[in-house]
Amino acid sequence: MPRRDAALPCCTQSGGSLSWLSAFPVLITTAGLVFLPGYVVALSLRFRGFTALALAPVFSTAVSGTFAVLAGASGITWTPLTYAAGALITAIAGLGVTVLVSRRTRKAGSPAARQASEHTTAILRILVPLAAAGMAAAMIFRRLTQLIGQPENFAQVFDNIFHLNAIRYIVETGNASSLTLGSLQELTGMQAVYPAAWHTYASMTMQLTSAPLGLAENSVNIVVAALVWPIASIFLVRRIFGRNPVITLAAGIVSAAQIAFPYLLLVWGPLFPNTLSVSMLPAAIAVIVMLTGAGRRKLDDAEKLRWWIALLLSLAGLITAHMSAINALIIFVLPLLIMAFVRGIKSRSGAPAGRKAFFFGGAAVFAAVLFILWLKLRPAFYDFWGPTTTAGRAVGEALTNGPMGNEANWLVSALAILGAVTVWRTPSLRWLVCSYAIAITLYVVDASRDRGFIRNFLTGTWYQDTYRLAAFLPLFATPLAAAGVWAVGQFLLPHIRRLCDALPSRLAGRRGAWSAAGTAALTAVLAVSAYFGPTQEYIQRGMPLYALNTGSAVLTPEEFQLLDEVDDIVPEDAVIAVNPWNGSSLAYAFSGRHVLTPHLFAIPDKERDLLSRSLGTEGLTPEVCRAAELENVEYVLDFGDRYLVPDPSTVNYLGVTNVAPLPGLELVASAGENARLFEITGCGG
Repeated sequence: MPRRDAALPCCTQSGGSLSWLSAFPVLITTAGLVFLPGYVVALSLRFRGFTALALAPVFSTAVSGTFAVLAGASGITWTPLTYAAGALITAIAGLGVTVLVSRRTRKAGSPAARQASEHTTAILRILVPLAAAGMAAAMIFRRLTQLIGQPENFAQVFDNIFHLNAIRYIVETGNASSLTLGSLQELTGMQAVYPAAWHTYASMTMQLTSAPLGLAENSVNIVVAALVWPIASIFLVRRIFGRNPVITLAAGIVSAAQIAFPYLLLVWGPLFPNTLSVSMLPAAIAVIVMLTGAGRRKLDDAEKLRWWIALLLSLAGLITAHMSAINALIIFVLPLLIMAFVRGIKSRSGAPAGRKAFFFGGAAVFAAVLFILWLKLRPAFYDFWGPTTTAGRAVGEALTNGPMGNEANWLVSALAILGAVTVWRTPSLRWLVCSYAIAITLYVVDASRDRGFIRNFLTGTWYQDTYRLAAFLPLFATPLAAAGVWAVGQFLLPHIRRLCDALPSRLAGRRGAWSAAGTAALTAVLAVSAYFGPTQEYIQRGMPLYALNTGSAVLTPEEFQLLDEVDDIVPEDAVIAVNPWNGSSLAYAFSGRHVLTPHLFAIPDKERDLLSRSLGTEGLTPEVCRAAELENVEYVLDFGDRYLVPDPSTVNYLGVTNVAPLPGLELVASAGENARLFEITGCGG
């Protein structure tokens, strides 16, 4: 793989030397990367207030993902400056469009007075959603710091070997294109396509702060989970229900109280790119809510153009975060689209036959495009994960918000069911209940149905992985539970009024103050109940996966210690033979030195296979030395036979595992009993 000569930021771990307080500058930097460029783009499109804030992450991701692909194709190095240039270009284009549109609408009598009036109340309108987002951020941040432990710890789970090496790859090569990130695994063509947006944020965090690799990774996940997700959820709720303060505050709290998201995907996998894409889905759904006329405020022609641009940017952001998010968006907004279609039929009841034919023809083409996307935007067939439970139990897990056998969240579940009943009474909002039913159906099918056509057709986009399907449940449980809180408030309101009437006249006259106090009390009760719910136990169970100790699944403290020395010993142009199943392939991520096998699933290669099988077992034979010369292998990193998982392919690496002292193989560094670095000295240089 190509290398850049520019100095790379340090990315090794220091074994717990950082505190979360000292990590705050890194977190703020990451938040700036995720929010600021997109916020500038949103402002250029004349979105304001909380709307601009909520759309900012998906716009930023659209910029980073799209311009990373363009930069990679053009041979331009990806850096924060490249990212800033892409944001500036996008903002200028957006500003140009809005200026042209505004000139046209002024001539047509655009309501400038209304815009001025809205500007005067913008600060007041943003306070409530910011308070809701702040509460959610505090709750999620606390839970994630408990899960992670030390700021520089990392998830010692299967997929993170690729994620850590991919971050290093982007920092080192300057190539962050989603079209080629899979080349880290020596894949080519379409097989090399892998969503890189999440990795670009982590790589830029490292470049701007020189943060340790683990901290850069955690910083992105915390910003995505604690800021992007609750803000997007609150935004969706406000597009559906308006600026109701009770529903807004409840949405923030409920978004932080569910295991299925954002916590589940940070433990299972871990599925970090999926976490980014799911966290932005509510914002994309909210855009479609506005465009289909399902929002509380109708759009004029000029506003529709801005929201159409927002949709295009949202699609670009989602597809570069994770391609599966596009199919998720399609299936979850299907009730909205059907509702808009029915409304379109009614509005054209008296229209000429030609207009009706054009409408139905356009709808048929649109439906065909969506169906083709549903079939094509998916990975190759994969059904490794079979059903995990019965249909009845899966339904119960979904309805009680305890997917994958986790504890039921009775508070959120009761509120969501109450909210669904309340919402169903309003025909224009029934799509929300239908979308929730779709999310439940996908989960139940994947969790309980045997492998086959139907299961693959419905959930193959997500590798038929029930964990990924479970993460969609909070998308709609959150707004429905928020509506349930409002329903509880409406039930209590007459009783509160009677209590107020019974008070002395001096106190009874302050109904506004009592209403605010009641809202605050209801919010506080909900927040406390949600914070100490099932997520607390789930986080405690997940903490060992991030811990750095002798029982760690990927790297132990001794192995970390040796990785800290690798870049001082191994020359930059040398390659290290490793066994990816024992964590030694992370020498690339944490030291910047190239390894022979960077990922668990290596493409067959004659020389690499020979070295991995024979180097430490058959000795430095002429064939082994010839292979070492061709692959430029000069060192062997041996972390023993403690494997991440007991996979049969580990037998292919016996030549670099538990290496015995051999002539021409010199031990140059070690830590503990099982972490050893050998130099190949017996092949004649």
